[in-house]
Amino acid sequence: MERRLRIGIDIGGTFTDFVAVDSVTGDIRVDKCLTTPDNPAIGVTVGLLRFLQRIQRSAGEIHTVVHGTTLVANTLIERKGARTGLITTRGFRDIPEIGNEIRYDLYDLNLVPPEPLAPRPLRLEVDERLGHDGAVHTPLDPQQVEGVARQLRDAGVESIAVCFLHSFRNPAHEEAVLQWLSAHWPEVDVSLSSRVSPEIREFPRMSTTLANAYVRPLMRRYLRQLERDLRGLGMAGSFYAMLSSGGITGVEDAQEVPIRLVESGPAGGAQAAVFYGTMTGERDLLSFDMGGTTAKICLIVDGQPSRSTSFEAARVQRFKKGSGLPLNVPVLEMIEIGAGGGSIAGVNALGLLQVGPRSAGSAPGPACYGLGGDRPTVTDADLILGYLDPNYFLGGEIPLYPDRAREAVVAHVGQPLHLDATAGAAAICAVVNTNMASAAAVHIAERGFDPRRFTLIAFGGAGPVHGYSVAASLGIRTMLVPLAAGTTSALGFLAAPLAVELGRSYMERLSRVDWQRANAIFTDMEEAGRRTILAAGGRAEEIRITRTADMRYISQGYEIEVPLPGGHLAPAATALADAAFHEEYRRLYGRSLDVPVEILSWRVRVAAPAPRVRLAFQPAGRDPLKGRRPVYFAEAGGFVDCPVYDRYAMRPGAEVEGPAIFEERESTSMVGPGARVQVDADLTLHVKVGVQAAATPAPHAGPRRARDQRSVS
Repeated sequence: MERRLRIGIDIGGTFTDFVAVDSVTGDIRVDKCLTTPDNPAIGVTVGLLRFLQRIQRSAGEIHTVVHGTTLVANTLIERKGARTGLITTRGFRDIPEIGNEIRYDLYDLNLVPPEPLAPRPLRLEVDERLGHDGAVHTPLDPQQVEGVARQLRDAGVESIAVCFLHSFRNPAHEEAVLQWLSAHWPEVDVSLSSRVSPEIREFPRMSTTLANAYVRPLMRRYLRQLERDLRGLGMAGSFYAMLSSGGITGVEDAQEVPIRLVESGPAGGAQAAVFYGTMTGERDLLSFDMGGTTAKICLIVDGQPSRSTSFEAARVQRFKKGSGLPLNVPVLEMIEIGAGGGSIAGVNALGLLQVGPRSAGSAPGPACYGLGGDRPTVTDADLILGYLDPNYFLGGEIPLYPDRAREAVVAHVGQPLHLDATAGAAAICAVVNTNMASAAAVHIAERGFDPRRFTLIAFGGAGPVHGYSVAASLGIRTMLVPLAAGTTSALGFLAAPLAVELGRSYMERLSRVDWQRANAIFTDMEEAGRRTILAAGGRAEEIRITRTADMRYISQGYEIEVPLPGGHLAPAATALADAAFHEEYRRLYGRSLDVPVEILSWRVRVAAPAPRVRLAFQPAGRDPLKGRRPVYFAEAGGFVDCPVYDRYAMRPGAEVEGPAIFEERESTSMVGPGARVQVDADLTLHVKVGVQAAATPAPHAGPRRARDQRSVS
């Protein structure tokens, strides 16, 4: 049987999304099912089987499955990982609690720090010591290793993190511990900091290694079970995992360092935004991904998404930097700016309306699902305001109950604030949209950009509902909404290249760099990256390597990533690196200094070309105007009798004036009064955002007629 289906699977907090693309015809099909949080693999296999039956294809036709999940992040947040122990240098067992000695909120007298993933009794020390240059000061004592291993085994430890001082310069002691454990305790999982995060700064290095050890047993079992289940369905194709850095890798590599999957789902969304930006010719994009649990943005400048070499997971205070676990993992830089469709609204102790961070998830879900939830969510507010059709949510598969939404909003928002259901729902949406726009504006300004430079691309189940208001608040004049917006992240998996990013620290003043040593570091990393790509099915002749270095002025507290040339680096590279650093520094901060420069870490990105994804959407041959219904627009002063369009019937070249609602199975798009919408050849909506009037909301206003707008082919 010809294998021509490429399938992306995105496991979110509320829904699991499926996208299938026929690599020959470009035909694309999508589906959603509720996530099964207790065992996500069940939702994947059952949902995939149903999806294949619905599109009349078989598992034997699958060429590739690319999978992304929130399981790593959720495991850290919910503290549901393995019982984890730590073996470290004597005197350093308390690093996870000491952290960086900075309070993330100076004025909170009851500040709660993040709980270490390994409790203190399971953090044990041995006598060994390496100098800052990697030289052995105190040899490792094998008898002490045996002693601490026995203690951890007796304590029921399932996974061990090994993190010795300066092991990023010399991994010999950590490797010796691994050899002993492999010989005498082979069933225990072991994560070495010299393999997981061979970089300077003890706290983030230890935190990253502990996090990897904490999630590794769960992810190994999960990925192995999922692969067995997929093979059991008859799939003979390749199975890949999405990385937080925007690339994909083989499942075996993902099992070794699963912490690199911590942001795999959102990374797919950013890659999809790059894909659509390429198709539409938009090089500067603000990716706006709002799903069931969170809303995230990613800046894409000149066709390249923002990247970072660090990430913070499982924050105690969701929007307070420093309240989580620092991780040294390469990620596409996505900033969480707000709530998702399932985020719960309520009145806090100060009498103020608050939305999130708690989410109703998929069980019990929003009140309007009728599955037992009784707390109001953003989805409940959207339903009350007319943005959602109660009979067409997920194509009618999940009926919504407006009465239950109104009851929940009145009970938990309306009564405390003396508002009726409509006013309460309008207030929920106003808070959500304002918070998201404000957070996005700050993030964009911190990077030195004007929001008006960007085109917003909205996707996720709730992104197209709220994207228009966010764009208007930021002064953004153009918005894109791809077809099948509710499953766009899963499509991004199929547009991502096989890629791996590696880093290693060798800290030295630029003028004193030993370039032979630097060449050896790059060679080791590049060979490791090549092995990973080849093992995942990449072709040697197609592999491309990009080099960078983390550089800073002497004694600065932060560094910037600077591109370096490929090939053998000779002493003449000193001048090239110095010039590249000053150029990048001036680009970021507008000036450079006459101060010596130093390099902290060396990095490579090893990647195969991104696969070509050809989409072939065929509009349905029916009237695109489905009907009309009252929809609330604050800028119009209340409810408006609004046209509702069928996304699947919108033809290329069609034009519509706002206000308007566009419905598809996985999402709903809303545009306000004054907007102009045009449909392109790929059925993407190009929205020209209207200028919002400063209108006072009139939540009790009844429906009134707007101009009759119909699509023009």
